[in-house]
Amino acid sequence: MKSLLSISNLSKAYQANNIHALDDLSFECAKGEVISVVGSSGSGKSTLLKLIAGLEIPDKGKIILNDKVINNESIFVQPEQRDCDLVFQDFSLFPNMTINENIHFGKNAPSNKSMIDELISLTNISDLLSRYPHQISGGQQQRAALVRALANNPLLLLMDEPLSNLDSELKENVRRELISILKKLEMTVLIVTHDAEDALTISDKTVVLKKGKLVQLDTPKNIYKYPKSEYAARLFGKTNIVPLDMIPGAKHFFTQTSTGDDVVSVRPHQLILKQEDEQGSMPKIKGEVTSFFNNGRTSNVEIECKDFCFTAEIEDTDSLHVGDTKTFYVKLY
Repeated sequence: MKSLLSISNLSKAYQANNIHALDDLSFECAKGEVISVVGSSGSGKSTLLKLIAGLEIPDKGKIILNDKVINNESIFVQPEQRDCDLVFQDFSLFPNMTINENIHFGKNAPSNKSMIDELISLTNISDLLSRYPHQISGGQQQRAALVRALANNPLLLLMDEPLSNLDSELKENVRRELISILKKLEMTVLIVTHDAEDALTISDKTVVLKKGKLVQLDTPKNIYKYPKSEYAARLFGKTNIVPLDMIPGAKHFFTQTSTGDDVVSVRPHQLILKQEDEQGSMPKIKGEVTSFFNNGRTSNVEIECKDFCFTAEIEDTDSLHVGDTKTFYVKLY
């Protein structure tokens, strides 16, 4: 598949703070692809979006959008001349304009009336057009900001933490709507998020950044199952980092930076109480139950084994008691 966006050896440092926001970053994004960018605070996620949008100038590297160089050592295309739009974390709707005026503010909006009408219908904000941003909810503001960005019909949509300001229930609904809209319009999107669930549900691929460097690029499902570092593993939720010699038969492992040992990422739900394979070849861990608490559908169980503490997520804990010695089986991916 042909690349719409190509990032090559991109670097950016802020000399005043001696911070290397991006360090020799390279990856590509195909047309119609949704790529999430994840990483801890200060990993360079937002800087990447600003460089692509033209709001910051890289120290070195090349950015190509739709076969046109928009950044290199000698070329800098102005932000307004780049065929991309950025949706900010706080939505950045103009407070003195109605939602309708906000949506039609973009330079290409006048020539995209039919598309805008479809987007307004698709996002169910037709009854909000005469209101001002402070008169609507966070979820409605998010949809209005999305329509304003898409009203320009950009080749590339950049989204900086678009769901971070929403409460959990609203976030789930808006996330579902966002997926539907982006897929229906076949948009090419780069979305920055700190939420692994956003990456897993929205994106086709995920870029994992650490201190400005690319540490893994894969489908979010593969990163969740087969992380290449403890850093990537923990970004995607709770996990047990277990010495390889305790998990015989594990095919996917990595070297732990702090110890130099080969280790395996074992998610809490991979620890089960019953042997599932007929051959009885599942790796097993025998340890003492030190605590457990119910979180609704499942219970989190703490187990001590060989001076190592595991966390398991178990559905049926009726037979478990603190102080019990139990055998847990590891369901490998």
